[in-house]
Formats: sequence, structure tokens, C-alpha cells
Amino acid sequence: MQNTTYSMLVNAAGQLMQQHAFDHLSDDKLSRIRQSFQRLSNEKASTQEKLKHGNELLSLCGEADLFNDMATPQALQQWFAVVNCFGLEQEQKVVCRQEEMD
Repeated sequence: MQNTTYSMLVNAAGQLMQQHAFDHLSDDKLSRIRQSFQRLSNEKASTQEKLKHGNELLSLCGEADLFNDMATPQALQQWFAVVNCFGLEQEQKVVCRQEEMD
């Protein structure tokens, strides 16, 4: 079950990445997301390593812009299913685009 949950996490985060939900993040954070993808996809990774990188990916995905124009309902549903699997509640900070420009 644990491997399935991490596979769901990688798939959901990958969908959000393809739909530009992470475009606002720094290059360092994007690099950490990609490293977490690789480490979680490694079948030889230990449970402890998967836990560490899964938690980091969940933390970074919490900064996703779920309200961008590209996000599809299917990707959002997949993301919220993953959040539920990990027993978390999604708290999305809503930021007015105009305030960001000022």
C-alpha cells in the first residue's frame, strides 16, 4: 500500500507540474521536486528514504498554485485524493494577482 500511495503522490505532483502549478517556485524548489520524483520512483529506496522524500514533496506541493488557468478538474481531484491518502487537509493560500504585481 505504501508504494501505491507514493506512486499516486508522484503522479499527482507530476500532473500539477505539467499544468504549470509550480511555475512561481524558485529553481531550487523545482529541483528539489524533481529529485523527490526520482527518489520516490526508485524501487530500491528504503521505507525511511521514501518517507523523507515523500514528506518533502508533500511540503513543496503545498505551495502549488491550484487556481491557475491550466489546472484541470481531473488533476485537482487526483491531488485531493493524494492529500486524503496521507491524512492531510489542503490549505491553499489565495493571493490576489493584483496584490502580487504591486
